Parts: sequence; structure tokens; C-alpha cells
Amino acid sequence: MGRRSKMTSIIKNTTIAVFILLATAMAADAASVRAVVDRNQATVGESIRLQVTIEGGDGEVDLSGLSDFKTISRGSTSSFQMINGRTSRQLIHSYALVSLAAGNLTIPAIPVTIDGKVHYTAPIHITVSKEPPAESGRRDVYVTADVSQAAPWIGQQIVYTFRLFNAVQIADAKFQAPPFDGFHAEEIEDRQSHRTVINGREFIITEVTFILVPVKTGTLTIAPAVLQVGLMQRSRRPRPFAGMDAFFGRGEMTTRVLQSDPVTVQVRDLPVRPPGMDFSGLVGHFDIKASLDQSDVKVGDSTTLSVTVSGSGNIMDCAPPAVPAPSEFKTYADNPEETVQKDASGYSGSKTFRTALVPVKAGQYRIAPIHLTYFDVAEGAYRTLSTPPSDIEVRPSATASTDIDVFRAVPDQPPSLKKQVEFTGRDILPLKTGLEALQTRRSMSPLIFGLLLGLPMIGFFVTRTALRMMQKDESPGRIMADRARQALKAAAAGDTTDTDFLSSLYRALVSAILGRQETMGTSLTWSEARARLTEIGWDSADAESAARLLETVESFNYSGGKLDRETRSDLLDRTRQVVRRLAR
Repeated sequence: MGRRSKMTSIIKNTTIAVFILLATAMAADAASVRAVVDRNQATVGESIRLQVTIEGGDGEVDLSGLSDFKTISRGSTSSFQMINGRTSRQLIHSYALVSLAAGNLTIPAIPVTIDGKVHYTAPIHITVSKEPPAESGRRDVYVTADVSQAAPWIGQQIVYTFRLFNAVQIADAKFQAPPFDGFHAEEIEDRQSHRTVINGREFIITEVTFILVPVKTGTLTIAPAVLQVGLMQRSRRPRPFAGMDAFFGRGEMTTRVLQSDPVTVQVRDLPVRPPGMDFSGLVGHFDIKASLDQSDVKVGDSTTLSVTVSGSGNIMDCAPPAVPAPSEFKTYADNPEETVQKDASGYSGSKTFRTALVPVKAGQYRIAPIHLTYFDVAEGAYRTLSTPPSDIEVRPSATASTDIDVFRAVPDQPPSLKKQVEFTGRDILPLKTGLEALQTRRSMSPLIFGLLLGLPMIGFFVTRTALRMMQKDESPGRIMADRARQALKAAAAGDTTDTDFLSSLYRALVSAILGRQETMGTSLTWSEARARLTEIGWDSADAESAARLLETVESFNYSGGKLDRETRSDLLDRTRQVVRRLAR
């Protein structure tokens, strides 16, 4: 009886296992995939919605074969159904496809792996047409890029301007600047926006400006700048994925990837300098002035010679000019004073060099002209400027016996270093000459002796600590951290405009990230921010979150929409948390 029961159990278990295997095999055979798009016609840069539906299982979708499109994941959804006791599962993956070129394109058969078996969707044909000309006004959004000078000299500043034209509402703007190979590039933080009318249609123009200084000669190509934006548009016709929005005629958000044309720049080398020319290294347009604060002084008094170089170009590279002071003057140079502005026309400003002149002998003196040689980009030639000579009258000091003199050694009779011993007065206390001076005085206690012995050492450490506390840290990390704090303070001010608020948050985030790496700079893309945060030890999730915050701030700045109080408070709090963590 026991043996029969055991055999029955074995047969039952075997039957169940076979049934499960057959059911699994049937489910695998029943698995299917399909791909659909919301339309088969688009223009370059316009997005198409793609849905890959998997029936009867989980699968991995491989979009690596879509070389003609930029793919953006829009997430996935799943659903379960039970009909007549049978269950089925449907998994839908959504994507935005952005066409990169015009023509008759094909979405190839997309491989989907389900339980180790590869299934394929059917190919889909898409017709992509070129966008209408910009001057027609028929585009909803487009971008351009240009430079202020197509054939600059090496070292000459030029301005690169990226412009976004939008006639519809945009959101989630993500800008990727070109690498600017062969140039020193710096972005102007103040982004300008204005309105214009093109063929009867109003557009908002947002400008992103960079100052470029070529560092090598030859033909340089600036790669395209890329901008990804979301467009809010009203549906012109029902689409398979529009749902109730299509019925009620609501607007829909589409993704566009806009790309400017590459810009070619022909950089010329500077002409050969004549022999003996003292070239300052300045390229642009400059002027030089010199002035004395006093032209009538006494021996031992000082007068200050101020030399100011001003103009547009690489003014920050200006070195102190040579001061041709007479040999009867001692010179003491001060730190230069620099004022440099950045705007849509490039770098401009002035640099002032001050030198204290101390005469050591009375007489009439002339300071020769001070020369400055720079390369004039307008004339395409070197130009030398000179200041007028300056005359100084030096009169003897009021106390002639203490006038400064200049001693020169006589070869035959070197000056004697000995001094005659003179009686200058009596000591305050009389000298003790008797044996009573050797008498033992009262001994000092060990505690007092130890304190007196340790006082110099204590004073040394106290002074050293105070000097360290007073010493100003001018490292790049400290400078960028200060900038981040100042930007946060500016953002927290209640009377700031949305543009100033977003610009302050952007500066705070960028300064805090770069400062942590002891690096100076003014701009970062969200991908660069994520990479730098990962390098300093942040985990991938936190680095991604902080980088997305930077991206969000940039998107709001581009969209031109008005921020409500809650959004401002949320952005400020999140930025403050990131900056504080980076400052630890």
C-alpha cells in the first residue's frame, strides 16, 4: 500500500512539472512584439513618438541600430488582463525619436529579447523633410550661431553668439556648448532676451554669448552647438497616443533637438616684428597715459608716477611698462590696479601701474616718455604709443644736515668704517664696583622661573596662530567658495528678478563644484557637473540629482516663463543644500 502511494505521488509531481514546462513554452511561443509611431512625416530636429509593445513577457529593447535618430527614453508602463481565467501582460516602452537628417529614413527592425529568445518588430519608414527657411517665419523654433570676426589675428578676441528663436512656449531647455577647440573661451553670464518680428510673426530671441581668443593659427572649425527643448503645441490632427487630449483639443509637449551650423574661422598669424621691437603682447586697440601727482618735491619726499593702459582686447595680459626714472631717484613699484569688463563686445577696461619715486639729490629732472607697442587689429600692424615726458623739480630738504646722499666708493681711498668714540651721557643707574655686588640674592621659585622661561614660546605660538587666522586664503577653492556664497546671498534677496535669481543659482552651483576641485571657471554643462561630482567621491545618484538641478536652473532661464514663489523657494533650498555639502 505504501509503495502504491509513493508511485502515485511521483506520477502526480511529474505531471505537474510537465504541465508547467508546456505552459511556459506556450507562453514563450505566444510572446509577441510590435512597434508603432505617431506619424510618418517630420522635419529635421522634430521628434516622433515611438512605442514598443511587448505581449506575454518581459523583454529588453535594443535601439542601437537607430543611427539616423537621436533616441530619448520616455519611460515604460505595464498592464495585466484576465479573460476567461487566462492572464496576459502588456509592457509598453515609450521613446522620442529626433531625426538628424532629411530624407527617406527607416526605423529598422528592432530586436527585443524575451526569455533568451530574440523577437523583431517590423521596419517603419519615415519621411523627413528640411525645415523652411528661417526668414519665412514658418518655423516654430530654430537656432543660429555666428562669430563677430571670421578672419581674426591670433590673440584677437572675437564674440561667438548662439541665438534661440522661439514663437511658441518652450520648456526643459538643455544647452550643450561646442568644445571650442583652438580657442580660449569664456561665457558671458548675462544672457540677453528680446523680441523681433519675422515675416509678420513674433519671436523671442535668447542669446548665449562667448568671448573667444584663438590660441593657434590656421583654419579652425567651431562644432555645432546643441539645444534640446520641449515645445508646447496644439495638435493639428488626432494622433494614436493623444488620448483625451486630442478629443478636447489640448496642447501637447514635443521634444526638439536643435543644432546650429558649424562655424569656420580662419586665424591669421601676426606679422614678423622688426628687430629690436619691444612688443607688449597686447592685441586689440589700446591707449596709454602717464601722470605725476607732484612735480615739485624735496629731497627724500616721494611722488607717484601713474601709468594707465586702457582699451579693448587682452588687457588682463598687460605687463608693467619700463619706467625710465633718472639714476638720482629710488623707485618702488606698487601692485597694479585692474578693471576689466566682459560684455557682448568682448573684454575691455584698464590697468594702472603706480611707482613711487624718491629723489636723493636736488636738481631739475625729466622722466623720459614711456612706450607701449601693441598690435592694432583695425590697422593690421604694430603700433607704438608714447607718453609725454614729465619734468620734476627737486629742492633741498628743510634739514640739509639730514639730506639723503648717494655715496660712491673711491678706488684709492676706501671709506673708513670706524667711528670715533664719544661721551653721550651717564648711566641712569651707577655701576657697582664693590664685592657686595656678588652677594647672593633671594632665589626665584621654580614655578615662576618656568613661567618666565615658557613665556617666549607661548608668545611665539600665539603670534603664529593669529597670523594664520589673519592671513587671507587666495586659493582657487577659497575664491570659488566665496563666489558661491555671494551668489546664494544674491539669490536669497527678495527683490531680484527671475533672470537674476536663476543666474545667481547657476553661478552658485558652478562655483561650488569647481571650487571643490580647486579650479577657476564660470560655466559647466550638466554632464560635466555630474562627472566632476563623481570624481570628488559623490555617489552616482547624488551626482545625477545635483547635475539635474543645474540643468533645471538652465531650463527655467531659457524658457523665459515666470517663476512662482514655491518654485523659487524649492530651487533656492536645493541649491543651498548642494553648496553646503560641497563646502564641507
